[in-house]
Amino acid sequence: MKLYRYVWTPFAVAVAVGLLWKTQEVTAGVRAGLLICASVIIPSLFPFMILAGLIASTQVGAVLSRLVSVFTRRTIGLPENLGAVLLMSFVGGFPVGARMLSSMLERHEIDRETANRALCFCVNAGPSFLISALGASMLGSKTAGLLVLAAQILSSLMIGAFLFYGKPLQTSAAQTVPQPRDTFVGAVQSASAGILSICAFVVAFSAITALLNALGILSSLAYLLSRLFPFLGEPFFLAALTGLLEVTRGCIAASALHTRAGFILCAFLVSFSSMSIIFQVKSCFSADSGVNFGMFYNSRLAHGTLTALFAALAYRLIPPAELAVTAVLSTPIPKATPNMLVTCACLICMCSMLLLPAPRRKC
Repeated sequence: MKLYRYVWTPFAVAVAVGLLWKTQEVTAGVRAGLLICASVIIPSLFPFMILAGLIASTQVGAVLSRLVSVFTRRTIGLPENLGAVLLMSFVGGFPVGARMLSSMLERHEIDRETANRALCFCVNAGPSFLISALGASMLGSKTAGLLVLAAQILSSLMIGAFLFYGKPLQTSAAQTVPQPRDTFVGAVQSASAGILSICAFVVAFSAITALLNALGILSSLAYLLSRLFPFLGEPFFLAALTGLLEVTRGCIAASALHTRAGFILCAFLVSFSSMSIIFQVKSCFSADSGVNFGMFYNSRLAHGTLTALFAALAYRLIPPAELAVTAVLSTPIPKATPNMLVTCACLICMCSMLLLPAPRRKC
């Protein structure tokens, strides 16, 4: 308790002073986070979160799991009822797999140990982000985005095989399927709560990154690391530190390097997933879920390292013409249109309205 008081109290005071001192920079960071939510997060993720909710709570999930398990059970030893979770983690993006695991755990379709192990490789970036945002927009090459996607899938399957192959499989419990109308309403409400939580973490870590940049902390750390590893350079480490906090801004900075090292760093960051994503995943599980996140934390480093390794080996597959185009691209930063902030605010308000309880009818 004394350590907590003597360490965290001065830290909280220092953060408060920094927020008051660098108000404009933090405000700009919040604005940048909102732009990322409006231009990347909500359009690409919200529909898949609704779809994942429907799949997880209907017989569609069981059918998909049986189909996917034809491959996953033989190759990585994955239980049949987790096939749809793995598939949607690849298709939907970062927190979708975690939300499906949380729902299955609440319905007692999987046990805590299974959830702990599956969480290590069912948190992945979606193809819409990797191919469109990272590949086409940031790196200037869809081929590069496809290679990072393939590297991530391969590393995820390897981690899954390490954790599940040869282990005893759990028999899935019988589940009751809700009525279609209730299922859809529940899926939309759950997705609305999830997207609000995701946007909150994105904006919060965008503000934190802006504050650390304004105080010169990130640049100082990057300078010290560049002295230890001069062949990588200070911009590389600045992009890496930014990406460890928030993956989208980190990938923007890494892709702006226009180097092989920047491409490999992007591959590492999307599988490591950043502190912002880690907190988003934790928010998917209730405090009494009993999930142990220690294994998940360790898996982030392993997942990022494997993806970076496979991406480094595949770098030569990018056509030289696309590399030449990438080298002359400017730094891709989300830009505001006149109505973008208004649109983002409206979307967040509509999501909030879906979470309000319905008024009781008087008899």
